[in-house]
Amino acid sequence: MTIRDRTVKFRGERKYLMTKRFEHLTPEIAATLPIPGTVVPQQIRFAPDSQAVFYLLSDGGGMALSLWRYDLTTKLSTPVAGPQTNAGWSPEEELRRERTRMVWEGITSYQVGGRGPDATVLIPQGGKLFIKRGSKPVTEVPGIRDAMDPALFPHNTSRLAYVFEDEVWIADTVTGAAHRVTEGAMPGVSHGLAEYAAQEELGRTDGYWVSPDEQHIAFEEADVRHIPEYPIVHWEAEQAFVETHHYPLVGQPNAKVRLGVTTIEGGAVRWLDLGADDLYLARVAWTPHNQLAVMILTRDHHHLEWRLYDIHNGTFRVLFAEDSPLWVNVGDDTRFLDSGDVLTSSEASGYRHLWWYSEDGSGLRQITRGDFEIQRLLGYDAERRMAYVTATKETPIEVHVYQVHVDTGEMVRLSVEPGIHHAVMAPDFEHWVDQSGSSSLSPETRLVSLASGESQVIHGHERLSPEDLGLAAPEFVTLTLDDGTPLYGAIYAPDARSEKVPAIVAVYGGTHAQTVLNAWGLTVDLQAQLLRQKGYLVFKLDNRGSYHRGKEFEGALHRHFATVEVQDQVRGVRWLVDNRQVDPDRVGIYGWSYGGYMTLMALLKAPEVFKVGVAGAPVTDFRLYDTAYTERYMETADTNLAGYVEGSVLPLVDRLSGDLLIIHGLLDENVHFRNTVLLMDALNRVQKDYDLVVLPYSRHAVRGYHNLLTVIRRRTQFFEENL
Repeated sequence: MTIRDRTVKFRGERKYLMTKRFEHLTPEIAATLPIPGTVVPQQIRFAPDSQAVFYLLSDGGGMALSLWRYDLTTKLSTPVAGPQTNAGWSPEEELRRERTRMVWEGITSYQVGGRGPDATVLIPQGGKLFIKRGSKPVTEVPGIRDAMDPALFPHNTSRLAYVFEDEVWIADTVTGAAHRVTEGAMPGVSHGLAEYAAQEELGRTDGYWVSPDEQHIAFEEADVRHIPEYPIVHWEAEQAFVETHHYPLVGQPNAKVRLGVTTIEGGAVRWLDLGADDLYLARVAWTPHNQLAVMILTRDHHHLEWRLYDIHNGTFRVLFAEDSPLWVNVGDDTRFLDSGDVLTSSEASGYRHLWWYSEDGSGLRQITRGDFEIQRLLGYDAERRMAYVTATKETPIEVHVYQVHVDTGEMVRLSVEPGIHHAVMAPDFEHWVDQSGSSSLSPETRLVSLASGESQVIHGHERLSPEDLGLAAPEFVTLTLDDGTPLYGAIYAPDARSEKVPAIVAVYGGTHAQTVLNAWGLTVDLQAQLLRQKGYLVFKLDNRGSYHRGKEFEGALHRHFATVEVQDQVRGVRWLVDNRQVDPDRVGIYGWSYGGYMTLMALLKAPEVFKVGVAGAPVTDFRLYDTAYTERYMETADTNLAGYVEGSVLPLVDRLSGDLLIIHGLLDENVHFRNTVLLMDALNRVQKDYDLVVLPYSRHAVRGYHNLLTVIRRRTQFFEENL
């Protein structure tokens, strides 16, 4: 590991950022990362004693992250560790990066344990593990290679756990001496690793959990041997080879999952009774009293429950449950308190709000109320009985920080400036970190006193505006459906012209996503800005089915993909024609993943509106996609065959009359290239023309300058030639 021996306040940020101006964008500029204003502290965490803030940041303006420490007393940032120059990603790590959509390099994760000057920092990189204790230099934990998901023990930071060769191991952080805890792994059977569905669709990446008293460890066993293997050929390699995945196709078997508990020394395993075989192990957590809390989600996604297990006899009781005729979204807001009470969030009221479960048996009580979403529970101060959350209370396109009294539900806004706020609370609740930005200002990261509101800038001392970069911030607009429901949009308008202009819709359109936000990222969408500079009006609209608008809004597409989503995008175009100088005969659309699917469906279901489309990594029939995502919204083909047929691109290809470009990576292990193969065959059968760009060495998330440049250049060219 390398570190720079210096202490800085990051006063030179503007010098780097201002070297780029974008009045005359090109695909080459748009494909260059990082984009100004997006190099900000990531994975911000307070030290356990609340006296320092750790974060990851690229100090050189590139994509390689280093670990930094901000001292609350000196108000200075100091580098802790820099990226290992020869750290490559193992195949397993590369796939884990895909699951989390990680595009940064260098140090991409870390953990802080212990208290005071002897706090210990664990830094994984390239399968190796590095430790920094207090002011001592960074050292490598000897003898450990290819470690997956390493984690320090809760209290004794001289020990850590990790997964190696599909088994859980425990090691001494000083000597590296290690022993195996689990046994019995074999090809297709792993211990301590989350299965594909949990990682990709449920947001759970961990597969083992050390108890607070550090005497026991719970772990997942995942058996995928019965799931057919999906092959991906690496044609780009010097010696071509086949990468295989046990991919759970919709309606087909999932991984067989068991949850076991053993001592940290290993030995006999108690396998807990989870009930039915075909369910999801959604979350696992230890309570402060060393009981094991387990969130179970039924495969149909209609029922979720938290169970509390006694690990000594295997019995359990259900704490509380949530049911929905649509589906239950899994959250990360549950806190098991020392008192035995539980603070959590639920969508039972129609919007995600805070709820309180009382250990005394009085059950669940709703804390916050209203037609808005609690997006994240940041922490709970038991002494003051205050919860801290981010929420969309004022408007769905902004996120602010609030303190909430858990007895009265009273909410007090803590964040000040408009935009999107990400926050981290100190363990002692004396300070919090506020990272905020908007379409008008690049992000700034501040340390804020909870009592006085006084603050100190950690990063972002000199912020950027769109004008600094030669860009125009998008205009926010609101459309209203017939029933009065508002839809929020953003317009990138070209320079004033006397004639009507062509329009391009940039779309995602699927669930669990929101594209229209008062955020800096909206302004520095350089693909949209490039098209704007070329004379196109670019439009983004969050249709029904998108996230953070309540369950009814999101549930509008239940059992029927590409219905209300396409209708709302058509309505958006018609609004543009009526309210902006848009040529109705020159409207295009592009998107990636679900947005690629939406692009195809817009061309096929509304050919009178959309004339040109660029579909990136599109699903073409959701029977080709995975179980956990698709069945959540569409159920299975056995119970909703009509919905799957209606939502398939393939039977509709004879309707294609516009110009179509398809872009897809050959190594895409999420939306398989098979989707595009079947689309091409269907188009060939009805003799419909299309263009194709294949990215030989790209997965679902496009990485690498040459791949990004290819996507942006070809997409831009296609609109210029056909629109």
